[in-house]
Amino acid sequence: MGKILVAACEQEISSFNPLPSEYADFNILRSDALFKANAEADTCVRGFMNVFRSRKDVELVGVYGASACSAGPLSEAGFSRVAGELIEGIDRAMAPDVVAIYLSMHGAMGAVSELDPEGYILERVRARVGPHIPIVVSLDLHGLLTDKMLRNCDAIAVYHTYPHNDFTSTGQRAGRLMEAILDRGARPVMARIFIPALVRGPELITATGLYGRIIDRAIEMEQSGEALSAAVMIGNPFTDAPELGSQTLVVTDNDFPGAERLARELADAFWKHHEVMLADLVALPDAIADALKQPGLVTFTDAADAPSSGASGDSNSILAGLLAAGYRGRVIMPIVDAPAARAAHAAGVGATIRVALGGTIDPARFPPLELDVEVERLGNGEYRHEVSRMPAHAGPTAVLRHGNILIVVVSRSVFMMDRAIYLEHGVDIDAADIIVVKSPGAAIRYFAFASRNYVLDIPGATSANLKTLGHRVCPRPMFPLDENVTFKPQVQLYPEHLRARA
Repeated sequence: MGKILVAACEQEISSFNPLPSEYADFNILRSDALFKANAEADTCVRGFMNVFRSRKDVELVGVYGASACSAGPLSEAGFSRVAGELIEGIDRAMAPDVVAIYLSMHGAMGAVSELDPEGYILERVRARVGPHIPIVVSLDLHGLLTDKMLRNCDAIAVYHTYPHNDFTSTGQRAGRLMEAILDRGARPVMARIFIPALVRGPELITATGLYGRIIDRAIEMEQSGEALSAAVMIGNPFTDAPELGSQTLVVTDNDFPGAERLARELADAFWKHHEVMLADLVALPDAIADALKQPGLVTFTDAADAPSSGASGDSNSILAGLLAAGYRGRVIMPIVDAPAARAAHAAGVGATIRVALGGTIDPARFPPLELDVEVERLGNGEYRHEVSRMPAHAGPTAVLRHGNILIVVVSRSVFMMDRAIYLEHGVDIDAADIIVVKSPGAAIRYFAFASRNYVLDIPGATSANLKTLGHRVCPRPMFPLDENVTFKPQVQLYPEHLRARA
């Protein structure tokens, strides 16, 4: 049959993080290194590889991979280089025997100079390869779906779980979409409905919440053959962009009326329940007081400062609150603070040093906190994430002790979606009374042994208290930023040159 080009460009940002991302923050993979890095990882690229691995008539060609921890918007120079290298890689790999392209993306990327990076990249890839080469994309359900993205690809597969545990299977679904196009001659058409809602909270947990029941119907559409792909995307409320919001997307085989009907069904079901899809936040003093009453260890979820959602990771709000309350239990917590890590490495293990902890990136939200700490452990920050098995590059790290509080300090923002940041630094999780988790979903999946989890209402660039963030670009009115928001479903159909058929 021919060759399929495979590339990846993945980052999720918060527009409210004051520190721009840079090219140096990305892990760059070229050619076969893309496949080697994903061979045993839980990723979409691995899933796509699995679908075609045993086929003799298809050759997968690794082109380019760029992935970074979520952070602030990518700088103009950084985005120009990442996008330029990806597009140049496609240019070099194009040949007469290339039959398709697969792109693993997130959807909530953002750059200082470009509010729709995924759309920008897809538009330029399409311009280079022409209209007849199928382009299939995989996306996070927290991604933004834009008109430019939809106009420049043929089909999309989207995660179906939150917390995410279907990275590989989503890649497999993207692979099956590609097979439908290449083997069976499927002609994908897409229906998208924009919903003016930004949602967070426990009802989004797909295993137990109302959102999950709507996703179940999307899964049923795919499994029954009603749709090639179906999704309900909730966007990333922290990526302030012109098409930010929730959306339904249905892909069918040359059936515009069917795609429209199913997209409306999912959108109506979502809007019916959107008002209960809000975060249940707890004030920090209340959480500290209640934690004293619990029979076992508890987790404090600092979703407001979650690097996996684009926050800076340098919040010291919980630390300051615990000290103010005179809390005497055993606490473990992470923080991004390169100066503190450098000071610890300079002093050495066993030294007692004074540091200004926190607020090195976002001091307006987190005034630095002066503390005397003991250096218990030092590291280079090179380890693997527990979830994906992809490498973490946290820079110089240190485990610092301030009385009953153990603080894992990293120099660079890394995903904190699992237990790796503690386990890889020799921290005994079982010995804690409070474990601080800088991720909105990690406590549910990886710290379920805790007797209780408190999602805290504290400052941060990824606060679920959305009205505190200051959205300026996204469409308005928007729930819950505005009152009395109404919804009149309007279907957009793709590809454009076939819309007349509908």
